Amino acid sequence: MFDGSKSSSTSSFKDAFKRASSSLRPQPLNDKRAIESIQRYQDILSPILINRYQTPRPNEDSFAEPRRKVTPIAIKHSLDIPLESILNLYVRPGEPHFVMWFLISSYFPLIAACLGPLSNMISIIALIEHWRVDVKTGYYHPDPHKVVVLNALSLALGLVGNISLLMNFSRSVKYLITQCISIFSWFCACMFLVAGILITNYQALDDFINIQRSEGFYFACFTAAYYFLCMSILLINFAGYRLNKYPPTFNLDQKQRTLMVYTIMFSAWSVAGAVALTHLIKEISYGSALYYCTVSILTIGLGDIIPKTSGAKVVVLIFSLVGVLIMGLIVATLRSVILSSAAPAVFWNDTEIQRRRYVDKLMTMNKAITPEEAFHKIRRIRNQVKTVRTNIGLLMTVLVFLGFWLLGGMIFHFIEGWSYFHSIYFCFLCLLTIGYGDYAPKTSLGRVFFISWAISAVPLMTILVSNVGDELYDTSNQLSEWFSKWMFSPDNAYEEKKAIKREIKEECGDDVTVNSTILAEELRNDLDLTLREYGDDAEANSWKVEDEIEHEISDLDGSESTTGAANASMKTQETTQSFKLRKVQRKISNRARRHLEVLKYLEKLKPLISDCVTNPMKKYSLKQWHEFFEILELDETPKEVEETSKYDGFWLGDYSPLRLPLKEPNFMVLKVYNKIEETVARLIDEEIDDLKMMNNQDEGVEIEPPAASDRKVQFEK
Repeated sequence: MFDGSKSSSTSSFKDAFKRASSSLRPQPLNDKRAIESIQRYQDILSPILINRYQTPRPNEDSFAEPRRKVTPIAIKHSLDIPLESILNLYVRPGEPHFVMWFLISSYFPLIAACLGPLSNMISIIALIEHWRVDVKTGYYHPDPHKVVVLNALSLALGLVGNISLLMNFSRSVKYLITQCISIFSWFCACMFLVAGILITNYQALDDFINIQRSEGFYFACFTAAYYFLCMSILLINFAGYRLNKYPPTFNLDQKQRTLMVYTIMFSAWSVAGAVALTHLIKEISYGSALYYCTVSILTIGLGDIIPKTSGAKVVVLIFSLVGVLIMGLIVATLRSVILSSAAPAVFWNDTEIQRRRYVDKLMTMNKAITPEEAFHKIRRIRNQVKTVRTNIGLLMTVLVFLGFWLLGGMIFHFIEGWSYFHSIYFCFLCLLTIGYGDYAPKTSLGRVFFISWAISAVPLMTILVSNVGDELYDTSNQLSEWFSKWMFSPDNAYEEKKAIKREIKEECGDDVTVNSTILAEELRNDLDLTLREYGDDAEANSWKVEDEIEHEISDLDGSESTTGAANASMKTQETTQSFKLRKVQRKISNRARRHLEVLKYLEKLKPLISDCVTNPMKKYSLKQWHEFFEILELDETPKEVEETSKYDGFWLGDYSPLRLPLKEPNFMVLKVYNKIEETVARLIDEEIDDLKMMNNQDEGVEIEPPAASDRKVQFEK
């Protein structure tokens, strides 16, 4: 009796727990949500979703062949953007404030993910280290009981806010719940810590003579500022959701969500190292030990604190190795996030704005434009946007470097009492992780500020310098080209190469040099007529099998007409059988043509796949685009859109593929694949119709197998 009631109560408790956990968890990410997001963007993504050269006819959806669905993973690999991050926004590229809301939805959570664990790290040191120190004896006076309680409550609430943020990143709990908990916890933690700071600053410092604020006191001040900053960042992100700019979730992918795990590992490892080294290195406080750990992990090595015992040296070796690896993970993740997320999204937005502006200008002037002019114009717009973005990125890099360098030097000038020149000298060496050790912070506030400044500045400068390196490499190539032209008088061949280079850059948008492969290929196509004729012969030979098949099909059609004439003249009992034979011959002929189409598409798929593997960012010329459209039979412009496309020449219009940040080889592979799938589906539908007809004749029972066009194609993720 008792066991039965116990088991029933246990099962009811488990059911209640499952219901509660399911109500707390967010909805899982699946293809259905991705398709819903794509539907919101289908007018922008129409060049990929619609298998047509131009826009569809206005009445096409009512009676024409239904469009085949394009899976989200196929769209993702056709675009050079973080597709999930863009589709999650309700503000679209080209619309006002798109960049602002994209950064708020994507980068504000990452900033909070970096500051949250850092604030917990220094908050722990602020709790275990006393806030008052005697400057003469070096004795740390215990804090008042109420200050300790406020400090402990602040640390507990800070940890709660950080854990809630981690659950939000891992999608363990709903966005609304974790966001409210994090904001409220960090606000209360900030208020408690500020109260403790005020009590210590205005009351406890007067209890003893020769008392000064210790590193723990300044750690508490910095922690309160970080808590308030994290709370403000999450509040702004929450405001974006309330304004219906994006759904209730952080706009992050899986790689970005792992960044918080790395920062937590860094914070925990630094605290553990500080506590261990405080007991292994004599006469240093917890704050100084954390300062020493920061200097070691960032490979600066100022040398003002050194381990002297063998045990301390062994711990430092292990600690530094693991710490450098963790910092390397953080730097690599941050660099990949910056390069793969923000830059492509901003490029798409700026390109869309410039395209719309130019089309509106043409419509205002009532000026028509040819497709060739439109193609070259959209290429120029993309190149101009890329150049502007590159210059702005370099300018931002310089400004960030100057800010950390000069402002940091000014702060050390006032804190440490150095001259301004020596302060910027010290900051510059630390940013480059050199650290000669002739200057090092000695005061409590100086070391506390150095920890926050170095952890922010050194990894960021590593990322910025690596990004600038790519631009410096391109600039060095241009300088080398200019120097060779200046040193040696250019010949006619060199000038011809330069002219063709300008045409290729205008049409294809590639960064080519006079020695590049694409330029050599263009020269061969223009100058070597023998190779061109040989290529034509090779192409003709490659289609020899197809010509033979076409010839056999024509013979089969001719035999149909001959058989029809003989049957008409005979007028015997073989009429029905002859009719069935002709019908079978027509079906075989149509089916052979379908197979020939598939063979043709597969043949054209080979060079595209090669481009996808070797050069996925390759840009194709107008001639190559026209050939591609002709192969897929997409070169006919509907009459209904001729009037509206005269201002944009198609390539500047809403249905132009080049309005999107495409990976052009991947886009063409997707289109060819869709054509192959469509052709194979028609073959299957014809075979199903034949099967139904045979079953009706043999058994009189109608069988309706599913049509091939209704079948779903599964893609592995």
